[in-house]
Amino acid sequence: MSGGSGADGGATGATGGSGAGGGSGSGGSGTTGEAWQTGGSDGEGDGGKHGKSNGSGSRNGKGDSAGTGSGKGDGKGGGNPPGWLPWGPKSPNTDITPEPDSVYDDLQRGECRKPYEIATDPAQQTGNRASPEAWRVIEGLAGICKAARGERDGLSIATKAEARLRASGYRPSGVSELCKDEDAFGVLRRFVAYYRQHPGERVVLRPAPSATRACENRLSVSEDSVGPGGTIHLSGTWPDWPSSVELRADELAKPIVLKPFGDADDGAKCCKDALLIVDLPGADGFEGRRPTSVDVTLVTRDGTRLVKNAAVVIDWSGVGSPPNPSGPSPSVSARMSSPGSPPAPPDATP
Repeated sequence: MSGGSGADGGATGATGGSGAGGGSGSGGSGTTGEAWQTGGSDGEGDGGKHGKSNGSGSRNGKGDSAGTGSGKGDGKGGGNPPGWLPWGPKSPNTDITPEPDSVYDDLQRGECRKPYEIATDPAQQTGNRASPEAWRVIEGLAGICKAARGERDGLSIATKAEARLRASGYRPSGVSELCKDEDAFGVLRRFVAYYRQHPGERVVLRPAPSATRACENRLSVSEDSVGPGGTIHLSGTWPDWPSSVELRADELAKPIVLKPFGDADDGAKCCKDALLIVDLPGADGFEGRRPTSVDVTLVTRDGTRLVKNAAVVIDWSGVGSPPNPSGPSPSVSARMSSPGSPPAPPDATP
């Protein structure tokens, strides 16, 4: 990973490496931080062979012409710095109002400036329902992010924010809708505690432990019962854009595959606290069967499958007799597809 950026945001400096004390490098580019990464899937946290890529000196070696990088670690460590924010599914922000969850995503990617500005300016928070304490957590994390980029006041910002939260007795609610808040507060407290014990050690942002994530997958269906041709609303958290919804029931020989309604790239469909609308087929779209209790499976583009068993009951009251299952394949709604079903043969009746 690249080292901290130069004062004018020019060329990137040395690649960070671990020194005698165990501190490792983190990356940066210009002062905006928009291209800066903390590691993630393609980053490297420790030094080893990368310890002195382009840097020199024992702590803040010179990098390329316009930037400064990081050479070895501080040499005064002896511990293992905590991991940075775990990845959490993207938070939809359809009303363009900054919220702690969406700003968390910016921090997780290593962007410092914008989250700090929003967290410390209530005028930029207009319209959101977050508590002042939730924004203070973001302020503290932005301070750690700034410290990792070499800004001297970064740790002071983080320490003061954590102290005020501790004094107020703040505790995240722990409900699924605020899963990032709980992880964010935990990371802030661990970083402040670690660097209080290692005041001379350079602040670094190591990737969170592998396979950790801020929010678990979940799937809910709003309707308990719906008739053929009706609409169901899916909500929850999933790791990628939804591609299809499958209906399964004991009465069906194979799943019925539905396409979500609307624009495939609608921001509300992905990925934390996301919403999805699906139209059911009409009465003739269930292979001539009448399923009652139906399992719903959401399939995302990355292949993840979220299953809600007995998610909805199909209400057949008021519907006439079902068609013959051995007859022509039923028609399907314009928003539904059923792979593998042959087209209905033409009507041979004179």
